[in-house]
Amino acid sequence: MTYKLSDQETVIHYQHDTGEWRLYTNVRKHINKYKSLVKNPRLVQENERIISLEGELPDVVVSVYKKRKLDEKTRKAMGEKLKANRGQ
Repeated sequence: MTYKLSDQETVIHYQHDTGEWRLYTNVRKHINKYKSLVKNPRLVQENERIISLEGELPDVVVSVYKKRKLDEKTRKAMGEKLKANRGQ
């Protein structure tokens, strides 16, 4: 069972008195991003594929920031700089 797009979610919860961050996600992109960071992960699998992930996020800094909007000129310049750095 995969989740419909409208049912997919990622929840990050902070418990102030314990200082603990907890994560729950059934979004594929977020499962891949966070699975190596979660301590004692609880995984739900289907056909050997992880469809949800839950657990504690120890020793992490969680931050929310505005997505960068780049114009085409800046995007191209950053791409060239990245390409040059990878060539080293």
